[in-house]
Amino acid sequence: MCGIAGIVLGDTRASVDPAMLQVMTDSIEHRGPDGRGQKELGFVGFGHRRLSILDLSEAGAQPFADPAQEIWTTYNGEIYNWRALRAELEAAGHAFRSECDTEVLVHGWREWGTDLIGKLQGMFALAIHDLRDGRVVIARDRLGIKPLYLAQVDGDWLFASEIRAILASNRVKAAPEPDLVDAYLTLGYVPGERTFFGGIRKLRPGHFLVIDGKQHDEHRYWDPAKVEPIECSYEESKARLKELFAKTLESHLMSDVPLGCFLSGGVDSSGTVAFLVRELGRKISTFTVGYPEDKSELGHAERVAKLYGTDHHAFELTHEDFLSGIDRQLEHAEEPLVESAAVALLELSRITKPHATVMLSGEGADEIFAGYPLYARNRQLDSLRNLLFPLRSGAVRSAMRPFLRTERLRKYLDWVGMPLDARHHGNSCDVTPSLRPAMYPPGGPSGDFVEEHFQQLFAAVAHRDPVARMQIADLQTWLVDDLLLKADKMTMAASLELRVPFLDNDMVEFGLAIPAEHKLRNGVGKALLKDMLRDYLPEDLLYRTKQGFPVPVSQWFREGLHDRVRGLLLDERTLDRGYLRREYVQNALDRHKSGKEDLGRRLFSLVVLELWHRRWVEGETGAAAALQPA
Repeated sequence: MCGIAGIVLGDTRASVDPAMLQVMTDSIEHRGPDGRGQKELGFVGFGHRRLSILDLSEAGAQPFADPAQEIWTTYNGEIYNWRALRAELEAAGHAFRSECDTEVLVHGWREWGTDLIGKLQGMFALAIHDLRDGRVVIARDRLGIKPLYLAQVDGDWLFASEIRAILASNRVKAAPEPDLVDAYLTLGYVPGERTFFGGIRKLRPGHFLVIDGKQHDEHRYWDPAKVEPIECSYEESKARLKELFAKTLESHLMSDVPLGCFLSGGVDSSGTVAFLVRELGRKISTFTVGYPEDKSELGHAERVAKLYGTDHHAFELTHEDFLSGIDRQLEHAEEPLVESAAVALLELSRITKPHATVMLSGEGADEIFAGYPLYARNRQLDSLRNLLFPLRSGAVRSAMRPFLRTERLRKYLDWVGMPLDARHHGNSCDVTPSLRPAMYPPGGPSGDFVEEHFQQLFAAVAHRDPVARMQIADLQTWLVDDLLLKADKMTMAASLELRVPFLDNDMVEFGLAIPAEHKLRNGVGKALLKDMLRDYLPEDLLYRTKQGFPVPVSQWFREGLHDRVRGLLLDERTLDRGYLRREYVQNALDRHKSGKEDLGRRLFSLVVLELWHRRWVEGETGAAAALQPA
């Protein structure tokens, strides 16, 4: 729920400008159309936009203070264990005046200080100002379900749920970070704390920042690398998962407004619907999206909806709908993302809003229970490395490359030459070392930023099994910096709150701790989860190929949208940015058009990169008009 913004001045004798705080707060109105609030407390200012979910009365309005008005907070999210924390605080003598989870934060701070943050189970981005000592603490949940951006300018701090709020202050100007282009093209997002906007960074998941006058310190209160493995039988794990899943879903149902579920027809969303109906006895509304070119996902979702008697809503998007949605996706993602499904999710969210305000999804299950095919594929590549050990030689691979006609084959040849720690850059890795010279001009990116980032992540989990190492790396990259960013911003653009029960921290720690063979069996990912759901879902649905909400971009870019994409990518304005070789772009367009190679994802990444520059750096509204027919 909600959106937050704030200012902390380095000069504690100065006062926050109310007009600046107001424009920052109002820039994120879509995150909270039900109310707004702001409070200037000398050198600290907090802003809040409210999407009412719990305690719809004014008692839940923010910024929120304790009875003595000594502790103030602005907060976005849901604390699922707030009632348990409230009971503990009441036993310690605290008196509550509302029925919202926000109040737990101010009383909890008074009782526990920064230890409060580690007690919170849920999704959150929050700031607390303690007038007794002048400190400001800014914190983000363990997995980064809720976004939180920071900028430090001339000793002052700006923070917000979205980048646009920081830009609205006019103290930071939108400027690209050219050295991150390779990270974006390789992964489809920028990993770590940096963003594509110079001077604006992300507070990392599981961290909190303490600002004390001119001093500041950042602390990590949760680290997936420190989750210890456990020994347990397969049957014990399955029983525990069933118990944990039911408990987690129950906690995620708290709401004083209508609640629904996104249903793709895949394992995760279908299993969520099954448990909600059969185990928890809930009547649920479900929502899905598909395309005229491929109605299979609509069919799978409808099948589950009929099986469990949901109030089902299905929608279709054409390539023209997709085009019209690109501008909205660029506007709300803020950072460039190679996520065509983000356009579909935004359009689905807009259609869903009249029916529900809170939605559940299956996001995170693949990272927690090793569901991606790449986990099994990396095991196969390790075996292949041992079997075909001459391929570890760079000279041998160089001799073979001219005979490999597609980028995909050259990528796999690169991977065979690498150990797991150097090879696994997540499910979305799209550029490997041998591809870069063809893509970039002389002196272009080396890929060091991405390599070093993943090396650090893998070094922290060297003691774990290979599957857990990949999971933990993905949790801290692909999941938080791509999937969760997409999920939050596309739904909040439509004033929807999205909840992700698979990312409850008890569920996450369980998934990381159990033995690898419980998660990946006979080449099948999410084995434990699928086995647990066999009593609830048809077997052919459980074991079909994973899709999610797929978008037929490759087909569209080969057919109806090809000429428009070609015109944009070969436009002199685009090429003059100097990121890629002209001949590479032209060749990629030709090979994709001819069907010799599927480069739909690559072309989409280039489209988004160019449109991002036009919208955010050059201030062009309706940048996707460049893709419209003449």
